[in-house]
Amino acid sequence: MEFYHRKFKGKEMTLYPLGDWHYGSRQCNEKFVTQVISGVKDDGNGYWVGMGDFMENAIIGSKSDMYTQLLPPKEQMEHISDLLEPIKDKGLFMIGGNHEARTMRQSGIQPEMYIATRLGIPYMGFSCVAVFELDRVRGPYSFTCYFHHNTGGGYSMGGKVNAAEKLRLITPAADATFSAHLHTTGRIPIKWYDAGKHQILERLGYDYMIGSALTWNGSYAEEKAKRSAAEEHIAVTFMVRNTDSSNYDGRKQFYRVIIPESVSPVGGVRGEV
Repeated sequence: MEFYHRKFKGKEMTLYPLGDWHYGSRQCNEKFVTQVISGVKDDGNGYWVGMGDFMENAIIGSKSDMYTQLLPPKEQMEHISDLLEPIKDKGLFMIGGNHEARTMRQSGIQPEMYIATRLGIPYMGFSCVAVFELDRVRGPYSFTCYFHHNTGGGYSMGGKVNAAEKLRLITPAADATFSAHLHTTGRIPIKWYDAGKHQILERLGYDYMIGSALTWNGSYAEEKAKRSAAEEHIAVTFMVRNTDSSNYDGRKQFYRVIIPESVSPVGGVRGEV
């Protein structure tokens, strides 16, 4: 586990956790990928974290079919670097995903490390605890977040929620945890209580699932009769407000889901949206 700390000017920042694009797969919605990147670029308070599985990276011995991917892994890695180049100054750090780990196991080369180095941002390995510090009238205020690509093959929604919640066992007091790998979006509220000075403090954190850029038609999920991935991403705005005697904690988290601007046809039939 690595540690990251960043101070931000102002009272809010919006985090875009990016990953599970599986770029190079026939199921990667490249238009949605460029849409999300444009949104980050245009957001004056927007920053991103790389959550892994940017690449499909189908190689010999992997579950993914190397003969159906559109580009070989090296070209996938180069294209992703080019796509992220316009927002490299907004990149905070990157962690690893299981699809890129295939190359690490075969050759000792970590694709995310290459991409992060080319973009000039830190590579944090498997997971990272990050402290995001914002300004307020009476000094800085911070949010503690935990990032992990996550693991497992749960296909039911209950399985995905359980997988997201298990990260909280690692960092139980985090303001937010972020899971990729699950190919769905969601926010799970977690409440707990602390002892304050002469009072009990109510704490509220969230476990987030970040989504994907994967379509379903012709995919491995369709072949195995698994549910479709969520063709969505999320953005989380961290905000601080002035506190008073009735509100000891002015920290807020606002969550929104980003969906494709257009819906791709399934089975060759297009409907009006």
